[in-house]
Amino acid sequence: MNMEDLDIRQLLNRVREGGVVGAGGAGFPTWRKLDCRGRADTLILNGAECEPLLYADYHCQLLYADKILATADRLRSLLGLEQVVLAFKRKRQAVRAAVANVLPEFPKVHIQLLENIYPSGDEHILVYDVTGRIVPQGGIPLQVGVLVQNVQTMVYIHDALRGRPVTHRFVTIGGAVARPYTAEVPIGMRLAELLERAGGVTCRDPHFLAGGVMMGDLVTEDFAVAKTTAGILVLPRDNPAVQERLSSLERDLRIALSVCDQCYACTEMCPRRLIGHEIEPHLLMRRAGTVLHTPGERDHIAHYCCECGICSLIACPVKITPRRLIAAMKAKVPLTFKRELPAYEIHPEFDRKRLPLDYVARRMDVHRYDEDHRFLGQLSDVGPVELALTGFGGRPLRPVVADGDRVIAGERVAHSEDTVLHASIAGRVRLQANDPPTRLRIEP
Repeated sequence: MNMEDLDIRQLLNRVREGGVVGAGGAGFPTWRKLDCRGRADTLILNGAECEPLLYADYHCQLLYADKILATADRLRSLLGLEQVVLAFKRKRQAVRAAVANVLPEFPKVHIQLLENIYPSGDEHILVYDVTGRIVPQGGIPLQVGVLVQNVQTMVYIHDALRGRPVTHRFVTIGGAVARPYTAEVPIGMRLAELLERAGGVTCRDPHFLAGGVMMGDLVTEDFAVAKTTAGILVLPRDNPAVQERLSSLERDLRIALSVCDQCYACTEMCPRRLIGHEIEPHLLMRRAGTVLHTPGERDHIAHYCCECGICSLIACPVKITPRRLIAAMKAKVPLTFKRELPAYEIHPEFDRKRLPLDYVARRMDVHRYDEDHRFLGQLSDVGPVELALTGFGGRPLRPVVADGDRVIAGERVAHSEDTVLHASIAGRVRLQANDPPTRLRIEP
């Protein structure tokens, strides 16, 4: 059956069976997100890629512009959408040229050029930039009639509709390495092997940030690429982004309670605050100790934070880390959301207060690494892969193979109610002895 012949239920089933999840970072099951007919009029394809040093979405758009636009146009038809907008940075002229070659085939798809601003890829900021609509605080774009999909997710969907499950993704290896690159790599490929292909690290005491310098997490060389891994940066221990992650939460709390002088800089620079949301990091810092132990009814505003890191890594003059403390608060306070949509007011200096990405790169001391990256294409001859048996929200996946089984690339190896996991390479399965297992290894 051709993609053009699928109805919406068949499409959703193929997307689920293909193991498609949001490639932009959250990993939400895409079939659930696409089940929105009648509730959206606009599809935004997110190609902003606003973290410094990352080139995964850039190369994805260069290589697969035809897949991205063809799938978007099919979704437009099936979901009854009025418009599709592909949004990427104005500076990405090569992407603009690649898209221009196929754009005439899809007259209902339009381009939105974005400025080189951080965090332009945040869904709430992106929706405002493209449509002028403001997503409710604590809400999702669908509440204002917008569906947002990362460009790599669109490639996942394209292939899943043709019976090819998710087995690879684009990943950037950058920072302090001899030969930074981007490649399409098997899900589960280990960081140690990725670093070997980059010629090794070039700094003392290296630390590894998966996901980016602003929003990423520290990982070890045992880290394995997930469907949501956009990039892994190697940085020295004294890098400010590394230092922020190495600090303990207890220390952060002590500093916040003793040093924060309520200067308001974190709130004034907060991107969600700039679009009218009532998040106020400086007030949460005043109440940090109370919120983490005995939260109050108003403390649910912590959930309005997008954890972009501006408050911690850019705004605060005394190096308090509101982002990390607010993330801890979210675990203590339930999200309460009002169904009515208030009239949000854009900050009068919205445009002036937006952060140029070049400035962010310099503040994070990573501009020195921003050189031309090689693109290696799809990697082959890969060693063992490690597949995490967890889905969105940490929900477990159940293996459908046994220890010692042989599998081929693309074969189903685990599943849950929400998604399916497939072998990214051919080889022999090795399951952990613990019950239930949390990782599955495939040895070629």
